[in-house]
Amino acid sequence: MRRDGIIAPTLIEAEALLRLLSSKEEFVIQGKPFYKGLLKGKDTVLCLCGVGKTNAAHGTALLLEIFGPAIVYVIGIAGAYPSAGLGIGDIVVAEKEIYGDEGLLLESGFMTMNVIGMPLAASGSTRYYNEFPLHVPADLTDYRHKGVFVTVSSCTGTLHRGREIEKSFNALCENMEGASVAHICLLNATPAAEIRGISNIIEDRAGKPLDKAAILEAADKVQQFFLARTLQQAP
Repeated sequence: MRRDGIIAPTLIEAEALLRLLSSKEEFVIQGKPFYKGLLKGKDTVLCLCGVGKTNAAHGTALLLEIFGPAIVYVIGIAGAYPSAGLGIGDIVVAEKEIYGDEGLLLESGFMTMNVIGMPLAASGSTRYYNEFPLHVPADLTDYRHKGVFVTVSSCTGTLHRGREIEKSFNALCENMEGASVAHICLLNATPAAEIRGISNIIEDRAGKPLDKAAILEAADKVQQFFLARTLQQAP
């Protein structure tokens, strides 16, 4: 039976999926929780990887090495850039992921890895710098909210910086894990897809936390979307 893999950063972003996972087995591998079972009849392994690039890369590497899924899905929440035209709870699908802060920061601006000539990965003769491709599920190729995601180490908390990033990369939204998952999946020749729910619109935050109700709404909606639209598709 073909197996699907799912990466979710936190329990909030995976609760609905775990509730539906039948014949569930739980594992803790190198400190990370994994759940194996049947999701809508499909052999599935879900990893709660933790927040951030390193946690995402670690969880993805373990998922691929130990469980060997045919495809990996990243499910979670994201912050929308101010000009993307997105609202709280909207679902977005990634066409590619970009590392948003790997490079060189000068007074004149930010330079990506290709500008400084240092690839982050290679596959065959192809060099990968900041950008990593993602698989778009077949019935989402014409989906309206589809485009570029940016992965950052620090969430953007100013409107000015948000506008800079969206203009630089022509991006819809940002998160803290997606590029790492795409990166590791590329090195393992495994397709990866990413679907997120919008939990906030990037603005001047002045250190205030995100709205918990909006986070819960976005997390629930992206899981329901995934279950309804994506789960049974082959890469």
